[in-house]
Amino acid sequence: MKNIFVIAKNTLKLEIRDKILYGILAFALGYIALTIFFGQLTLGELQMIKSFGLAGIYFFTAIIALFLGTTSFYKDVDRKTVYFLVSKPVSRSQFLIGKYFGLCLVLLVASIILGAAYFGIVMYEGGGFDVIGLLAIFMQFLEMCLFIAFAICVASFSTSLISIVFTSAVFFIGHVVSALLIDAKAIGISGLQYRLVQAIYYVFPNLEKFNVRDLAIHAVAMPFTSFLLALAYTAAYVALLLMTAIWVFDRKEI
Repeated sequence: MKNIFVIAKNTLKLEIRDKILYGILAFALGYIALTIFFGQLTLGELQMIKSFGLAGIYFFTAIIALFLGTTSFYKDVDRKTVYFLVSKPVSRSQFLIGKYFGLCLVLLVASIILGAAYFGIVMYEGGGFDVIGLLAIFMQFLEMCLFIAFAICVASFSTSLISIVFTSAVFFIGHVVSALLIDAKAIGISGLQYRLVQAIYYVFPNLEKFNVRDLAIHAVAMPFTSFLLALAYTAAYVALLLMTAIWVFDRKEI
């Protein structure tokens, strides 16, 4: 456990020094600041400010998650860090798990920074502290933690470019998979085609489970059972992805 903590801590220190990360955060903060202007265009409509703000946080944290998940492992290979670590009393599973938690910590820091800017603007516009907005940002954080786990899993057996392409594709599929199954039922698809749609639905992560931005925009409380199910779904899926990554990484020559 100590080794995992040390690797996570070192990963956090290394990644927060990356100038690209600072650039993404700068653009994100600039966008969130512009939500005041967007609100003025809609006559100070607080719902529009929340909509633009939460969408901006989601978009930029997704970029950060994609960037971290698909490049961090390869940077360790280039720096020879991974060779040094696995030659010490550190197992490959500890390295990957520590790497994952370290990247999640970077994402948590980014979410806190962007969330603070969002809440500041909402309160400035007279909306008070947006509790449901906080839940929406946390749910987005859970989704990105799952996204990072998937990126690490893909990175364990492919090149950096393929990881970016494949992870981006899965991100897109994860948001349409539930609608795909509903549409298949609605138009009466059956047989092999319907089983294929079902297979896609159960294999790929259903990322729409984490989308509660509409609830936050309209100040509608989220059912507590839905929150618990999202937590359980994230834990189960992340565990499966990390176990797969560890299995592949243990058999990989580096």
